[in-house]
Amino acid sequence: MAENDFLKWLTDHHAISDASVLAGIGEDDCAWVMTAHGDNLCITTDTLLENVHFTTEATSFDIGWKSVAVNLSDLASSGCKPCWGTVGLGMRKGLGEEWARSLAEGMFACASEYGLSLVGGDTTSGAGPASITVTVVGSPYADQPVLRNGAQVGDVLVVTGALGGSILGRHYRPVPRFDEIAHLLATDPTGVHACMDLSDGLSMDLPRMMNLSETGALITEKYIPYTSDAKELAGRDGKSAFWHSINDGEDFELLLAITPSLFDILEKNWPDNIAPITKIGCVTADQKILIHMADGSTGPLLTQGYEHGFN
Repeated sequence: MAENDFLKWLTDHHAISDASVLAGIGEDDCAWVMTAHGDNLCITTDTLLENVHFTTEATSFDIGWKSVAVNLSDLASSGCKPCWGTVGLGMRKGLGEEWARSLAEGMFACASEYGLSLVGGDTTSGAGPASITVTVVGSPYADQPVLRNGAQVGDVLVVTGALGGSILGRHYRPVPRFDEIAHLLATDPTGVHACMDLSDGLSMDLPRMMNLSETGALITEKYIPYTSDAKELAGRDGKSAFWHSINDGEDFELLLAITPSLFDILEKNWPDNIAPITKIGCVTADQKILIHMADGSTGPLLTQGYEHGFN
């Protein structure tokens, strides 16, 4: 069973009837709940597993940083600023106390960088592999969070930054795009219809947004920005930089569906000191995910991003 199939089973068999839960299992990057006082909060959890999301060839400081940053990226994609977090650490015996201390220093350094308070958690140890589970809570910049399911026909599809090649090292220091989403929402919160972060690759994540929005998409190969790492990786494995830009995971850039009028404003007034945004396509009505290639052909976008398996 693939991860997406398991999430569908969960949502089909364990629907949430609690009226205070506005977005729950499998619906978004974060769960969205409303407190008894009417405050909106978003909650997200990510688990990093040894030899899947990190290896001990990396410094434990960087692993700690990543474990917090990937959660913060979920908050950013929901249009939320960080509030509090907790950590569940499963130590593999033999890693040692210095490894654990450096891991914690990386976590606290990342949390401090982005204004998150780490307030508690749990630690345990065993034969391994090591695992790190971080849960964070945030509050929206605007009146309410931005969800994945709000894309509308005619919207412009944009991404922040550039894509591909994160495995060359960038995946240990992802940059949550708080400044970028805050600027978007400050410019026109009503023009930001949908957002998610690209953790499993554009070819995997774009269909997730479109399926939840019950829309389709047309993107264009020549518009998709790729990193120098994607180009370097292409030189090593023979795949194109474009292939890496749409299929590599752990970019943690934002994918957004916004109104054309908002994009026109942003294109003229985007700050130089934050990650750029690039128009890569548009939202369509036919619920197909298509790509216009550099050779002039148009066809289905093949899903080749990363997906966990539960077999």
